Formats: sequence, structure tokens, C-alpha cells
Amino acid sequence: MSTESLKHAKFDREDGTSFASPHSVVEDASLDHGQKRSILEEWKRRVAKENRADGIDTMDHTLDLAIERLAGLGT
Repeated sequence: MSTESLKHAKFDREDGTSFASPHSVVEDASLDHGQKRSILEEWKRRVAKENRADGIDTMDHTLDLAIERLAGLGT
């Protein structure tokens, strides 16, 4: 069983905070809209950098949904 799909299952920031899912970023009241967008975009860049063509889910779809949701909130 591969653990590759777990590699990006959470996002760790340099300041030591972690997010369990992209949606937890969107719902974090301590972050402003720009910070949330920045975190989601960086998470997506990290996933894309290591994206594999072997069918392993690398969270691309989940991140896209969170980015769309954030854009819809406009906060």
C-alpha cells in the first residue's frame, strides 16, 4: 500500500501551524481572505510539483474545490 496519497493530506506552514484539509483553511477565522488564498495556492503548488501520473490522488480536486469555495465567499 502506497503512502504517497497521504503526503499532501495536510499542510504545514513555516510558522508551525498545520491544516488538516483545504476546507479547514477556508473556514479558519484567524486568517484573512488573502492569507487563505495564499495558503491554498502554495498547497496546490506543492501538490503539482510532485504530481504523479500513476493515478494516485494528490488532492488536486479537493484543493480546487476549496479555492472555488473561497472565491465564492469573497471574504
